[in-house]
Amino acid sequence: TDLVQVRAEDLELMARNCKSLVSMKISECELANLLGFFRAAVALEEFGGGSFNDQPEPVAENGYNEQLEKYAAVVSPPRLCQLGLTYLGKYEMPILFPIASRLTKLDLLYALLDTAAHCFLLQRCPNLVILETRNVVGDRGLEVLGQYCKRLKRLRIERGADDQEMEDEQGAVTHRGLTDLAKGCLELEYMAVYVSDITNEAFENIGTYLKNLCDFRLVLLDREERITDLPLDNGVRALLRGCYKLRRFALYVRPGGLTDVGLSYVGRYSPNVRWMLLGYVGESDEGLLEFSKGCPSLQKLEVRGCCFSE
Repeated sequence: TDLVQVRAEDLELMARNCKSLVSMKISECELANLLGFFRAAVALEEFGGGSFNDQPEPVAENGYNEQLEKYAAVVSPPRLCQLGLTYLGKYEMPILFPIASRLTKLDLLYALLDTAAHCFLLQRCPNLVILETRNVVGDRGLEVLGQYCKRLKRLRIERGADDQEMEDEQGAVTHRGLTDLAKGCLELEYMAVYVSDITNEAFENIGTYLKNLCDFRLVLLDREERITDLPLDNGVRALLRGCYKLRRFALYVRPGGLTDVGLSYVGRYSPNVRWMLLGYVGESDEGLLEFSKGCPSLQKLEVRGCCFSE
């Protein structure tokens, strides 16, 4: 909700009176104050929000930390399997370990985890079906997903901080991570990702391994001056030919990322795509004309930053 103030006592009362409550999404509310709510919400399956306002200090040499002990006292409801915690940091992360194996959805968009912490947590989530995070997850994080999260069906990786110093230096998603992901998470149906580098081979791997993909969205960031492999014509063709279940397709690259030939491939090999977003693709009107000869199922098209005439 957009409530400015949420009283933990009111949430606990709600949980006691609503025995069938299965989902709760709230604004910032100190998690340590929700002990009573979690005890009362016995049917709760999804929780989003809360916060760690009292940031714990690093654990002392003797292994004790008073603040961490306070968060550790929060006991998750027995059915809780979908979770998104605000400002989750690496020092609070251990409170998730007891329930990590049963998590099917994890929202880390507002977490404060670096690449290493992502890897440490994700390898404990073998039943994960839905993951939302930022590109700080990095190639290492995608490698972990491919190794441990075989049931993953939906992956959303948002753009992190524009200031590179605000993100982990290893927190970049590239063709390497996408390749590991494609080879490991064969059940993926939805993928939306911001990448710093990409190759035709990565697209080819997606087309080869992800046969259930229905919704694919990729944005190539302008962080790197040089991209390993442009144009992406052949890779995009291989992806579209291999992922024959695609219904939604978005490709936002940069000038030179997709030629007129590549744009013609998009039209030719997208028979079932209904929604499409294209950014900085093609070279001339000829490419758009060739594209228009295909896409028989297209219902909505968004084109941005392209050089076509009226």
